[in-house]
Order: sequence, then structure tokens, then C-alpha cells
Amino acid sequence: MKNNNSIFGQMLQFISRYKFQKCVKEYQSEKHSKGFSSWSHFVSMLFGQLSGQD
Repeated sequence: MKNNNSIFGQMLQFISRYKFQKCVKEYQSEKHSKGFSSWSHFVSMLFGQLSGQD
């Protein structure tokens, strides 16, 4: 059985989750977040940008 990744999924593979989480911790960007992680926010904003949303 083949495993097919979407182009969006392939683009996300270029971004190191380790380095991303390291920056989140360094700048304390999740200090006051309530259930929506920085990674989820990044992925949703990237998708919106690439799909041409206003």
C-alpha cells in the first residue's frame, strides 16, 4: 500500500519541529495560550497564506 503525502505536507517537512519548538520556548510564545499551540497556529496561517485567503 502506498503512502501519499500532499504537497502541503511535503512543504511542512522542510521545517524542523525541533527548531520551531526551541524558538517557541526561547521566546515564550505559548506562555498565555489557551489550547491552541504555536505549531497549529503556524500551520493554519501557512495554509491560509498559500491558498490565497484574505
